[in-house]
Amino acid sequence: MNTHSPNPLRRIKSAALTLTLLTAAALAQNPIPQIVGPVNPDAVPPGGPDFTLSVYGANFVPGATVNWNYHPRTTTYISAHELQAQILSTDISNNTAGYITVTNPAPGGGSSSASWAQVEVHDPVSTIVMNSPTYYFFGFWQLLVADFNHDAILDLVDGYDLDLGTGKGSFTISSGVDRHYLSPWQIAYGDFNNDGNLDVAAGSALGSIDDFEPTRMDIMLGNGKGTFTAGPPIWSHEDNLTFVVAGDFNQDGNLDLVARGANLTTYLGEGNGRFRPGAHYPYIAHEMLAGDFNGDGKLDLILLKTNVSNSNMTLSFVEGNGDGTFKAPQGIAVVPYTGPCSDGAPALQLSDFNGDGKLDLAFCDSSQIGVMLGNGDGTFQTPIFYTADPLNQGQFTFAIGDINADGKPDLLVSEYQDFNNPQFVVFLGNGDGTFQSPLTVSIAQVPLPEPGITVGDFNSDGLLDFIYQSEGGMDVFLQQ
Repeated sequence: MNTHSPNPLRRIKSAALTLTLLTAAALAQNPIPQIVGPVNPDAVPPGGPDFTLSVYGANFVPGATVNWNYHPRTTTYISAHELQAQILSTDISNNTAGYITVTNPAPGGGSSSASWAQVEVHDPVSTIVMNSPTYYFFGFWQLLVADFNHDAILDLVDGYDLDLGTGKGSFTISSGVDRHYLSPWQIAYGDFNNDGNLDVAAGSALGSIDDFEPTRMDIMLGNGKGTFTAGPPIWSHEDNLTFVVAGDFNQDGNLDLVARGANLTTYLGEGNGRFRPGAHYPYIAHEMLAGDFNGDGKLDLILLKTNVSNSNMTLSFVEGNGDGTFKAPQGIAVVPYTGPCSDGAPALQLSDFNGDGKLDLAFCDSSQIGVMLGNGDGTFQTPIFYTADPLNQGQFTFAIGDINADGKPDLLVSEYQDFNNPQFVVFLGNGDGTFQSPLTVSIAQVPLPEPGITVGDFNSDGLLDFIYQSEGGMDVFLQQ
């Protein structure tokens, strides 16, 4: 018979191990999901049966739910990169647009607040007809499109103002966002304090340096009803906060920011509107995009650098480790560079041009658009180029969207034949990553210069619309 008492040291170690495991379990947080690129299909005819919608992105977990206009739909977890949802026939009975979000379960988790997608419910159109534009004196420079007041209607933020969509394709100024916003630098949105409402991060003139590049970023916290209050700002004494993207890069259930200045710098979110400095990377980039480019469910970066002296453009893949850090850049292409396509408009964009669930890239210089199909492992195929400015005047902008509702992404391009005769052309997508010859679309004259095109279904009729941005405001074109 064993009369010895259990070893007290063993009891202490066992209790400590149990406490450690319980603490780790309690602290484990699901990440915030992120939709990246179009869903598939991105357009369907009205009156059809139930169908399966594939949603691509990053940070998806088992139990994640795809939402149609904030209503959950039965969802199957495929991977951290892909979900499939059953969309009901009642969702698509009439011409409309479905606002797509994803929700990860607790602990942590939450809504894909820094991203969304739309499904256009409309028969394909053979002729693209745009209404005469409505001009607004707001909406210039960087323009964010998302639903800021939870009504499944697209709203606009231009850094200075929040412009609420009416659902009819018109907008009304709701409130100021950040009167210190230093245009034209990139801004970002997302739920930074985990209260269920969208917030905004924008470079601030209060921290500008001699050449007007900000060293301060304002965090403006939204209440979901159309107004904002100032949160704790971010200061940087080393970097100019001229470009920022949002995402849960360390997968802890709080949105983070990656800012581009002299270096790339991560700012890790604490879930209360505050951010702490993360890592600095000596990577030079003039533009960047966030997305899962290698299919592992973690957010990566694509960097674009223009080399004027060498007349080339370099694109690089930066793999995310899922803990808020990144690997060294891997070059994916070096292409000739003849100058910028337009002042202020993004030269680098992403989509899924061939519908395979792998992110593709599009970029421009002064005369052409290059399209690179992704292999899904962080590498890309050789770019195919499309002439976008036949007179090589170095003034055009482009956007990506399915403007004819056939389920295939198209290239929407504003070309300047001359500065008194702008025209709008569409390269219709074939669905395999290639595009047809440009189709000229008749539109009314718009102000010059024009630093960007923003797309979305602004009146929820199932057809894509677009906005021309200018230095004095914006023109909203609705498709009919």
